[in-house]
Amino acid sequence: MSHLKFVVVGHPNKGKSSIVATLTQNESVAIGPRPGTTTKARSFYLKSGDEVLYELIDTPGFQRPKRLLEWLKAQGEVSANERPKLLEKFVQSECPSEIFHDECELLRPIVEGAAILYVVDASKPYSSKFEAEMEILRYAARPSMAILNYIGEDDYTQEWQAPLRQYFSIIKPFNPLKASFSDHIDLLKALSHIAPDWSESIVKTIEHLQEYHQQKKERLASLISSSICEILSFKLRKRYHITKPNEEQLHREFQVAVEKRERELFDQIREQLGFTKLPIDMDLQHLNYSLFSQESEEIFGLSKEKIVLLFTLTSAATGGAIDLAVGGHSLLLGTIIGGTLGFIGANYGYGKLSEINFIGSTIVEVGPIKDPNIGFILLNRALAFARLLLETSHAQRAKKQAAISDESPLKELKKFASILKKCQKSSGDSSDREKFKELLLELL
Repeated sequence: MSHLKFVVVGHPNKGKSSIVATLTQNESVAIGPRPGTTTKARSFYLKSGDEVLYELIDTPGFQRPKRLLEWLKAQGEVSANERPKLLEKFVQSECPSEIFHDECELLRPIVEGAAILYVVDASKPYSSKFEAEMEILRYAARPSMAILNYIGEDDYTQEWQAPLRQYFSIIKPFNPLKASFSDHIDLLKALSHIAPDWSESIVKTIEHLQEYHQQKKERLASLISSSICEILSFKLRKRYHITKPNEEQLHREFQVAVEKRERELFDQIREQLGFTKLPIDMDLQHLNYSLFSQESEEIFGLSKEKIVLLFTLTSAATGGAIDLAVGGHSLLLGTIIGGTLGFIGANYGYGKLSEINFIGSTIVEVGPIKDPNIGFILLNRALAFARLLLETSHAQRAKKQAAISDESPLKELKKFASILKKCQKSSGDSSDREKFKELLLELL
């Protein structure tokens, strides 16, 4: 076998496909609430370029394990070392079979050498009906692990521990609906214990995933920083005829154009993280509020007092640089004037969307964004969405909160305020964007 191969088996509707989707980071895996969503064994691969790191085989659930176990026992008493051959005999003689269709689909890759990941729903009580399945899998004598999934809210882990230990050397809780990247890594580390011969390959896979995860964060930071600077510096230009357009209507059109650019950023984040086909079933309640809504301001923005303080400090810092440049002969007027202008500008700009400028007699220009708080709202919304997808699985997403708030250290807020202020004046130069990217990396 040229690469690691794991077959995911268990009773129907216990989350097998969700686990495959999470471990292969593949949104095309069919996941459904009813038994029978998976009808045939299907392979999904985690790749590094053209190299397959490992293969996960999604399978139908056991349908007739008791009848299959009866078939195996009817072949007569065999020694333990003959049991794998007996399972091979079943696959060769009884497959394809209408009676054992699902069993044939899940056993064939096991007979061909795949390791076994047996999935149970530990949110439901243990039942002896699962013992036939586990006994059949023991016939295979393949490396195996039991995975405790949690589809419901209850937890019957303790009930499952004793029976599972009789069949599996490793039992690992893993909920694909809440799994983080570190959970993924932990599960891979556990797999190295069930198949020591594969340890080197698994270590290589883990290293690749960690490197790839960091690269994804760097690409996201670059995308978010450049997009937010472009949005903050965006200007809407329109031609008009004799009558000047209504300013309230112009502001509405400007808002629509900015919101469209934010949605485009979200779409790019989704595309980078591989969530373009599968509908995302997650709680987006906070992000469903309009960018310019009162709710977004309360959830993702800073208070007026904090905004005024930050922009006063950043403007004072700029004035201080002027004082330094002239050797202090300005008698600190640069610092005083800069701080005063920052205070006035923040007070004047807070809550004011943008300027409207009429150029000549036929052109009107709206923008860039004037409100200094919009930059923080944009930033927090983008971070919340990116972290929502980055840190959770391809089976389900979890809610993430704003990354920057009034409680954040003033020193860190000043760094962001300074860059966002520059972005409002222009789309930012390469050095500003690089600083912005580095700051974002710390929050992703």
